[in-house]
This record gives sequence, C-alpha cells and structure tokens, in this order.
Amino acid sequence: MAQVDPQSPWRPLLVPAIVVIVGLVIAGFLLAHFGKAKPDASGAVLRLVVYPVQVDSGGPDQDPGMPAGSVAEQNETVLLVQARVTNISRKPLTLFDMVSDVRMGQETTESPDALPEDIDRLFLRFPDLAALHMQPLLRHQVIAPGQSADGLLVFNYPWNKQQWDQHKKAQIIVSFVNGRSLVLPLP
Repeated sequence: MAQVDPQSPWRPLLVPAIVVIVGLVIAGFLLAHFGKAKPDASGAVLRLVVYPVQVDSGGPDQDPGMPAGSVAEQNETVLLVQARVTNISRKPLTLFDMVSDVRMGQETTESPDALPEDIDRLFLRFPDLAALHMQPLLRHQVIAPGQSADGLLVFNYPWNKQQWDQHKKAQIIVSFVNGRSLVLPLP
C-alpha cells in the first residue's frame, strides 16, 4: 500500500486567510475612494497684479527725535488679487479669513488680507491703480449654497519685484467659520 503523508495543520486556515486579506484590501480601496472629505468650496484667482512700491520712511512726518534721512527707501511688493470663491456645499459658508502664504527659498512668509479701509487708502495713495479698484472680498461675508463671491484681496510683502519673481510657491488660504479651508494657488 502507498504511504499517505499527514495533512499540514495550517492547510485548513489558508483559504480563510486569503479571503480575509482580499476582503481587507477591497475595504481599504473603498474607504480610500469614498471616505475622502469633499471640499466645501472651490475657487479661482481671476487676476493677479504684482505692484512694486517704494516707501520713503525718512520723510517729514517721521517721529520726533529721529535724525532726518536715517532710514533709506524700502522696497515693497503689493499683490492685488481678484478672486472668486464658490460654495459647493449644501450649507451657507461664512468667510473667516484670507491669508497669502509665499515661500521664498527655505522661508515661508504669510500676509493677511488688507482691511477694506486700508484698500481704500492704497487706491488714494496710488491713483494709477484705479482701474483695478473693485469691491473687496469681505470677512464674515456669507455665501449661499451654489453661489459665488468675487472680490479683491490685497497682500503686502517686504520684497522688491525682483525678489518676488524668485518665489518658489505662493497660495491664498481662504478659511471659513463653518467649513474646510480652500487653497488657491497663485501663479
């Protein structure tokens, strides 16, 4: 008679183990696909104007006791951004804050959006920007579901135009009181 090898003790567990592993892989793919948080808003940068500014801080209205001409002119860059934010959720979204985040080399610098009264002062001081004047995108503005809000955002950085042209990455982060933040890349 032929000799029969004894059955391996692990053999009955092999098929259920393969079924469990395949089931976990399928569940992982389904969770990765359907478990993603859907964004509350979409947006776009409609227009970007980089405006170089020279500020002479050694003028006549400097602080008393400061020697005249002790501070040289300072180059700055003002970003004027026309942006659109669209509510794609089913609930109203309230704008909380808008911040520009720019990476220069290894450093990242943030600039908050200017207040409406500061934007008005900017257009008074630089009348050649008048063609860009429009309603600002306001904090605490409510955007109804399916609606959009367009407006002007103004950010200020302590760099000259040549330094700005060397930036690595720039974006605007729009945060909401009751929703996930939106990131708008700047060109």
